[in-house]
Amino acid sequence: MAPDRDERAPYLCAETLLTLIQNNYVAPADLDDLRSPKRQLFAVRSLALGVNFLGGRRNERAADGGTTPEDYGEMLAKGSDLRGSANLALAQQALQGLVDPETERGEQAGSKLLRPFHESLLWFDARRSGRNSSLYTVRKVHMRGTGITLARMLLDPPDPDSARLGQVTVKAIKQALTAPTPLALISDVLENALPPDQVYTNRPIDIEKDEKDAWTLGADPRLAELCSRLCRHAEGVMLQGHASDPAKLWQLRCILALDFAVHILRTAWEATATPDEDRFLLLSFGGAPRAGDALRQKSEDSYARARIRLGEATVATLGQRMKELKTDPSVKGFAGEFRDAALRSDTDSVASQLEALPVDAPDSEYARLARVAAEVSTSYGRGSEDGFRVLLESVGMVSGGSRYRYLTAGTDLLAAMVGALSAQMPMSSRDFMNEVRKEWGLVINLESAADTSLRDQLDGADLARNVRLAERLMSDAGLALGLSDRTTIVGERADRRQP
Repeated sequence: MAPDRDERAPYLCAETLLTLIQNNYVAPADLDDLRSPKRQLFAVRSLALGVNFLGGRRNERAADGGTTPEDYGEMLAKGSDLRGSANLALAQQALQGLVDPETERGEQAGSKLLRPFHESLLWFDARRSGRNSSLYTVRKVHMRGTGITLARMLLDPPDPDSARLGQVTVKAIKQALTAPTPLALISDVLENALPPDQVYTNRPIDIEKDEKDAWTLGADPRLAELCSRLCRHAEGVMLQGHASDPAKLWQLRCILALDFAVHILRTAWEATATPDEDRFLLLSFGGAPRAGDALRQKSEDSYARARIRLGEATVATLGQRMKELKTDPSVKGFAGEFRDAALRSDTDSVASQLEALPVDAPDSEYARLARVAAEVSTSYGRGSEDGFRVLLESVGMVSGGSRYRYLTAGTDLLAAMVGALSAQMPMSSRDFMNEVRKEWGLVINLESAADTSLRDQLDGADLARNVRLAERLMSDAGLALGLSDRTTIVGERADRRQP
């Protein structure tokens, strides 16, 4: 699984949930029965985002029969009442309040998504079909197929324990996404006014090969650990007793991105044989000035080293693959193995150098060629580390300026981690922080730092202050309760409901 720099938490979550929805919350019996998550909802999208997604369609009729789809979309974009309707402007304001802020960073309107709230309000990323065209079409731009893979892990995990957790999780997700709401009724009415036999309505869209490949990848044995972790965490989030359905879905959004990002990093650690004592990310809480905050500076270091490891893992994996191809007698040339012309088009290209390399060349030579390929190519480059950064940023885990970025956790992410561990709640803050270290490799307190290289680099007082700040943040957010003996209990309200 490879991250993409456009694949932030909202897109990952939407693609996962849309795969569940479009397949009726069950795994298809056959790969050919898989339905694409590409879902348009151009009518309700026009109302919610104030943009006409039905432009350029003037040859059909919509609504009352005297209105073209383009005119219909224009009225919806303006929030104008249609014949037989009232207060559409009020509905538009309500929907605009549900736009996920992570999708509003200067992107095109088609890439904006609503928060995960109801299945009738979830749609796929869209783009104009051409630079000068007013026609919109759903395209895999921010959604790259990872959500399809994660959906497969929830719907059809390989081992029995994960299968049991996945089954109850998907059932709970369905209940949350189909709960009655007036906004769902509005969506259904607006979409049903479009001609049912046209390509731009909400009928299923043909599945593509890479979407099938993404589904197949969900059963890959190499992803078994991620699958197990994801099913356990998602089940914990969705079976909380006191959290509302929208709160659970928002926590699920964070957990999907966090689990994927941590999986990427753990894979890099394995590929680069990173020592166990360096396999961690340090979270820093509080807003002290950087110059006097040693813990924040170490958090910056842990984040920077993680990104370096991702780059090194790309080189190590590429070098290993080069060696495998070189020693394979059935491989006669290497130009076809590289997509970028810069790696295969001249006599001094990476492909040419690889072809001229002796079969028994030392590993350092393969590593050198792999590093050149990573530096020259846009296909390898910094994709993994940028994708990792974007995932963490989208769940509020990266803070600071562009030069000095450090890792932290806001209340949304902390709530998601508490929810993911709800089966073990309540617990002391010390136990919670130790579980966070175990599940995600995140260090907060002295005990979780004891087996890392931080034990000789940080003063115990710095970590103790970090714990107090984290406890205060959780207490203020209602995630923890401070007792009179200075013990903080986390998740005392995270009661479980029966699956």
